[in-house]
Amino acid sequence: MTEIRVIERPAPATAVATLYCFPHAGGAAGEYARWAAYTPGLRLVAVQPPGRAHNLGARAFTAMPELVREILAKVRFTPPFALFGHSLGALVAFEVARALGTIPTRLFVSSCPPPPLTVSDPPLHLLDDSGLHAEIERRWGPLPSATGTDRDLLAAALACYRADLQVLETYEHVPGPRLRCPVTALAGAGERKGEQWTAGWQDLTDGAFASHERPGGHFHTRDDLDGLGRLLGDTVRADLIRAERSTTR
Repeated sequence: MTEIRVIERPAPATAVATLYCFPHAGGAAGEYARWAAYTPGLRLVAVQPPGRAHNLGARAFTAMPELVREILAKVRFTPPFALFGHSLGALVAFEVARALGTIPTRLFVSSCPPPPLTVSDPPLHLLDDSGLHAEIERRWGPLPSATGTDRDLLAAALACYRADLQVLETYEHVPGPRLRCPVTALAGAGERKGEQWTAGWQDLTDGAFASHERPGGHFHTRDDLDGLGRLLGDTVRADLIRAERSTTR
C-alpha cells in the first residue's frame, strides 16, 4: 500500500513554529527527524514518501502531481510553519507551498535548481540497474556498504531512487502566481552550480529572499548541524517577529 509516513518529534518548550521537511531522492525522513537536537526553536515533522526505510520495496510515487496530492491529503500543516526540502525534496516543498491554502512562514530550498529544470540525457531513471547505481555513486557518493553487498536490498534501494528520479525528470513546471512567502535558498560551497541555483529561486517569490553558501558539497545538510539549526531557527523566529509587528501597526 502506498502511504506517506509522517515522523513527528515532540515540540520543545522553546518551539515557536513547525518545520516540515522533505527528503532528497532515495532519502528517508529519519535523517531530518534527527535535527530536533539542533533546532530547539522548531518542532520537527519529517514527511517520508513510500518505498524507503521501513517501507523499502513498497511502490513509490513516480509523478510529482500524485505525490503532492497525497502529501496534502495525509499531512496536517499547523500554522505557524515553514517548509524545508533538500534536492528533490526542495522541488516537492515548492509545489506543496504553491498548492497549500495557508502561506508558510518561509520556504527553505536546498541544493536544487529552480524550475524549469534541465533533464539529463538520457534521463537517469531510464538507465539499467548497473548504470543507475554507477551514476548515483558518481554524482552523490557511495551507497551504504550494507546496501551494496546485499543484492535484494540494493535492488529495492535502486527502485526507490529510480522512482524518485522519475518524479524529478518528468516534472513539468506549470507557470502560475509567484509564491507570497519568503524563500531561503541553500547550497554547499563544493557544489559546482550552487550559486547559480540559489540565485534563480528569487524569481519565484514576491516575498523576501535570502541565499546562503554552506560548508560541504551536495549533502551539506549533514555538516555543521549546529550552524544549520541556528540558521533555520533564527530565520523563522525573525519572520514571526516581523509578521507580528506588521499586524500591530
